[in-house]
Amino acid sequence: EKRPKETKHFKVPGTPVEGADLKKYKGVPAIVNGQAEITLHLSSSETTLSTDQINEIGKLFGQAMTRKLKLDVSVAGVESFHADGSDALDKSVIVLWTAGSVDDGGALQAMLQRKAGEIERSIEDLLAEQGFDWLTRSAAWSKISLSYYGPQASSLSKGHKLVQEIGHKQGAESENGSPPYAPLK
Repeated sequence: EKRPKETKHFKVPGTPVEGADLKKYKGVPAIVNGQAEITLHLSSSETTLSTDQINEIGKLFGQAMTRKLKLDVSVAGVESFHADGSDALDKSVIVLWTAGSVDDGGALQAMLQRKAGEIERSIEDLLAEQGFDWLTRSAAWSKISLSYYGPQASSLSKGHKLVQEIGHKQGAESENGSPPYAPLK
């Protein structure tokens, strides 16, 4: 199966934080949470996903993120929908999640950028390993927010919150390798 190529050309919806600016976040604690969109390509247009199946997708996403990021990822909510204009066999599952806090948000931010493709593949591979007869393939995207706090956070010139996007949404370019960004206010 062909995977999307990683790119450094994704235009972040905010102010990119790179190089020396990103290094200022090293050693600063942060609260971590996010949302994900898992696009499932179903084996038949007759397939409808039960609440249990949708919740299982959320649980598997949380397991993959916990393994790859070494965080205690907790799934807060899961919802499923069919996106207008997408293939009739595609179903999207939205996962809202939290992961508590980390002592070094900057190190996590750098790892997210460096290992984005690996994280994306681990989510997709874990779903494939389940052998669901109703699933032919999946695509994973996640927006991870780090809210920095503590005495050092007051001197962060790009703000207290950085967002990192990984993976790819249905019909979009891969966001792997893109820089974290400070959201527009």
